[in-house]
Amino acid sequence: MKFFTKLFLLITVLIYINLFFGPLVRATDSGLACPDWPLCYGKFVPEYTFQIAMEVGHRYYSGSIGILILLGAILGFLNPGLKRFRILLLASLFFLGTQVTLGALTVLKLLDPTTVNLHLLNAVTLLILSLTIYSLSHWMLHYKDYGTFSFHKLISKQNAFLLFTFLITSYQLFMGGRVSTHYAGLACPDFPTCYGEWFPEMIGTIRFQMEHRWTGYLVALSVFIALFLGIRFSYSRSSIFVLKISANLIVIQIAIGAFNVLYRIPKLLTALHTVTGVLLLATLYWVLLLQGWNRDLKGDSRA
Repeated sequence: MKFFTKLFLLITVLIYINLFFGPLVRATDSGLACPDWPLCYGKFVPEYTFQIAMEVGHRYYSGSIGILILLGAILGFLNPGLKRFRILLLASLFFLGTQVTLGALTVLKLLDPTTVNLHLLNAVTLLILSLTIYSLSHWMLHYKDYGTFSFHKLISKQNAFLLFTFLITSYQLFMGGRVSTHYAGLACPDFPTCYGEWFPEMIGTIRFQMEHRWTGYLVALSVFIALFLGIRFSYSRSSIFVLKISANLIVIQIAIGAFNVLYRIPKLLTALHTVTGVLLLATLYWVLLLQGWNRDLKGDSRA
């Protein structure tokens, strides 16, 4: 169990890093550096250029994560003590398969915007699954009462708004991916207005950009309301702490988004914008896990 837990902690961290690597491949225009898949110009190790190194590096790095997920699944099915994780492991294998397929299609369909966005969202789903497996196995190791998960708790009065905040943040990730894949990041050259207007004509890529901004403001408001309600409803100390991290992250995320526009989409900054959004989503999901799981936490008895 201890090795299994550490393995999925490693997988979670590696997937998160890859969620920075992938957008960086796109930001450096390296997505089509190799016109074929899975090889690159018919070779496993093609001739070096920066863009080829980015694309091939992303493929091989992703492949190593896939091997680790496969190893985790094998452990889960060989060890009777890990039986309760098998559905999550099967889901991980399924989304691993779809991720590989989408990775191939991003090349074969010449960076089709919908395919590229699905590739990002599928990777986020893999991150959430690995985070879930790590969290539950960690609790099994460290807490005397493993407990059970209650979906009913998530739609209760205390947690319903938290669930809404998680869902609207998930939608905002989709919106951000749409802005990126349609190259709408500079559809509005100023911030917070668009061509000096608060409500510009919603046409073309301007619509993508403004919808992303407005949804971002809604996410920010929702995160702070969720924190307020968490304090009011006496969430656990762990949940309040993580919600405070979420509140700080949304402020940082809006600032990064503004700088992306004002400084004309710097490559590192646009990739950082993606991973900060993913981290915000992960923290909200972590609070959902903490609130939805019925268990006995030593030193943190409030649920």
